[in-house]
Amino acid sequence: MKKAYIVLILFCFQGLFLAAQSKVKIISDPLLDSLVAQNIEINKGQPTVDGYRIQLFSGSERNNANALRNKFKQEYPDETIYLIYQQPYFKLRVGDYRNHIEAQQMYLKYQKTYGQILIIPDKINLPKL
Repeated sequence: MKKAYIVLILFCFQGLFLAAQSKVKIISDPLLDSLVAQNIEINKGQPTVDGYRIQLFSGSERNNANALRNKFKQEYPDETIYLIYQQPYFKLRVGDYRNHIEAQQMYLKYQKTYGQILIIPDKINLPKL
């Protein structure tokens, strides 16, 4: 019985090995290729994707938002910061994080200094290549 299992396992591995060495030929419709090219062009015109930002401030006082913005810029000059006005509030958000894990790491870093902050789903800018 054990010999039968061993022979069966070896037979399966031989089949996998032969399948790995075979070549794949892709036959595609030229119409499909043109649709893919159109999709690439459309996406070039949309420089944002879904992601996350960290909101440091939300309030109706523009001076407070600018003061916090200047303080943050001095501490983190390389971080991107956005001052957004959504009537009647000014919102100060930082970062362009593609996933929640990246945002969470920075959230823990900024929370020590800035207290009550939030991770906000937002449209973010694509990274520069």
